[in-house]
Amino acid sequence: MDQKASRSRRLLISKNSILLLVMLVVIFLAIWAWYVDEKKATADTTSITAGSMDNVEIAVPEKVDDGTGKMVDSFPLNNDSWKTEIEFEESGYVKDLVKDVTSDGKQFVVPNFEAATGLKEGRKVITEDIWTNGLSTKEAFNNDIANDDDQYNYISLDFYLRSKSTNINLTADSFLAAGSELGLDGNGNVDPENARLLTGKKIYRQSSYGQAEGNENAFSSDAIVGAMRVSLVGAPVDGVSKSGNINSETNYGGKTWDEAAQTKVVWLPRPDIHLNTDDREINWTLTTGVKPTNTDLAKKTYCHSFYEGLYKEGNIKKGVTYHTYYDSSLFSAEDFTDADNASSPDVFKVSKGFDASKLGTLGYYPTFGQRTQVASEATKNNIQFIKGTNDSRDTTGYYVYKYTLNLWIEGEDAEARRSINNGVFSLKLSFGG
Repeated sequence: MDQKASRSRRLLISKNSILLLVMLVVIFLAIWAWYVDEKKATADTTSITAGSMDNVEIAVPEKVDDGTGKMVDSFPLNNDSWKTEIEFEESGYVKDLVKDVTSDGKQFVVPNFEAATGLKEGRKVITEDIWTNGLSTKEAFNNDIANDDDQYNYISLDFYLRSKSTNINLTADSFLAAGSELGLDGNGNVDPENARLLTGKKIYRQSSYGQAEGNENAFSSDAIVGAMRVSLVGAPVDGVSKSGNINSETNYGGKTWDEAAQTKVVWLPRPDIHLNTDDREINWTLTTGVKPTNTDLAKKTYCHSFYEGLYKEGNIKKGVTYHTYYDSSLFSAEDFTDADNASSPDVFKVSKGFDASKLGTLGYYPTFGQRTQVASEATKNNIQFIKGTNDSRDTTGYYVYKYTLNLWIEGEDAEARRSINNGVFSLKLSFGG
């Protein structure tokens, strides 16, 4: 396909949702993830839908012509743009995701590596070497470089929430599920009655590693959900200015976006999955149903490890530092060594909505299982919205917030492997007061 023809694909985000649901995303991921491999694969479709939730509404930046023919983001001032259920689809949205990335949820880092010494351990990060910033979908689709549209490291979506209440939460029914767990077959058909396990003799999208088809130890590439991470970064919007067709946020709590944007959530959705590697690929296996009480695996699967990029002499990107985030309700500082560089920030969340006896059983998957605040600090602003079609909603008096949703495969996770390079997943983020 002509790369320039893909520019229309950059106009993808014209709708979004309060119930941010990346629903049944057929993501044929080619995760490099610390391993050397030449395979690539391609995504099919992405959709995000919404549902009514506590008078919270959502919108996404609207694409408008800036007067030169270039389509740019514009703040959604019309009430018609704000909904409790909005949907968008974009064919080929996740395409050739082949590059390494590691993140604390806000900074995305691509380190340098030593050569791989074997399949079991993969490549080792060179902690004293230079590093680069990970490329987001937002940047790749909106810059003037035509040949990087399929070279991004992570998905990044901007959206807005507004409410008459200052308090907004990410709610307990949010989840990240494998397509197999939802009954998504290879033809895009969904039927919960056709749900399958991630391991066993009869699975969807079998990994090219591990045992052959029909063996009880074979495993599905859908296990990529075990390595996925989600973060929300946000700030209140205090004002909007208009220049031609473009509506621009003027400030965020009296600051610029870079000054104001704070990490609200770093979420590890699927701690119940662990990939067991070996230098012989036929010996790879998948463990499902890992519980926080599992002394052998819990510290690996219920914690988030990553590298932070450091700066030398002000602006030289050189040196990375290893970190581990843990949930203080599951672990204490004494459970970690100095090398783990462990901490328990309030923003780090691990899924807690599960019945331990059902983990690893047919069609069952954990949910977020808790509420965490993502908005509280705004004051009512002077943003004047435009009354919509057949609309009785107010045009003033809202608390308004801007967020960036980030979704990535954490290269430091055991499941970030080429053995699971065509996985299918469904992400749902639900917000309420």
